[in-house]
Amino acid sequence: MIEKVADLHIHSYYSDGTMSPKDILSTALEKGVGLLAIADHNVLEGSKELEKISKGYDIGFISAVELDSLYKGEDIHILGYGVNLYDDVFYKFVKRNRFLLDEISVKLIKKMQEDFNNISLQDFLSFNYDNKKGGWKALHYFMEKGITKSLREGFELYPKYNCSYDCVDFPSVKEVCKYIHNAGGKAVLAHPGETIKERDMTIFKKRIESLIDFGIDGMECYYPTHTKEITKICLDICKDRGLLITAGSDCHGDFGNAKIGEMNIPVTNLYLGDLLKS
Repeated sequence: MIEKVADLHIHSYYSDGTMSPKDILSTALEKGVGLLAIADHNVLEGSKELEKISKGYDIGFISAVELDSLYKGEDIHILGYGVNLYDDVFYKFVKRNRFLLDEISVKLIKKMQEDFNNISLQDFLSFNYDNKKGGWKALHYFMEKGITKSLREGFELYPKYNCSYDCVDFPSVKEVCKYIHNAGGKAVLAHPGETIKERDMTIFKKRIESLIDFGIDGMECYYPTHTKEITKICLDICKDRGLLITAGSDCHGDFGNAKIGEMNIPVTNLYLGDLLKS
């Protein structure tokens, strides 16, 4: 009997992926995924839709969202699992986070319009794009205006114009964890090896532990770009502290290389506490 695998970090076209929740569910079933979550960036709609359409299929569902937070000027992604998707206070918090994320692009356009005579904030705000192509509005706008030749080329414009995550008032890690907890969920540190760019593993471990103290309930230990050493450190910390252990591909469909269920991590390898309780 083939053991079911878990993928708890997938993005739909409600944020910056290219797949609909229906496409994600279909692919997950084909790949033998037995536990699934759509964790869109600061958006709940993808998870809400998956909850509805996954009923009746041989696959487990966990509500999820990926939220931006700031710690010492750095963007820290926190995955909220098991949250009440219909909690009004939490919904408003998530919506504000989405506004702040989009505001980074607005600030970028304001700076760039001084250097490019074919773009303006008014023009950008009225611009529409096909969200099924992935990415976000500004990336498509730059291509439309001939400033870039690909969506990913647009990434380079943000640091060039000093428009990073710290140019808006994202909440702290502690605040994000608090809102997730108040919505009945668990706060999980997303892709620690990507978030913390540190080659010294002793420092890496200390930085993770400092974040955990703000209210983190677990870590995304299994992640495509994690080295064996990083995975082991994360697993050891979680086991020592009794924290949740999750796995996610961070698949964005065609907007990236990650594939749904690609790591083949069995559900039994995870520690999810009461997240699986109905």
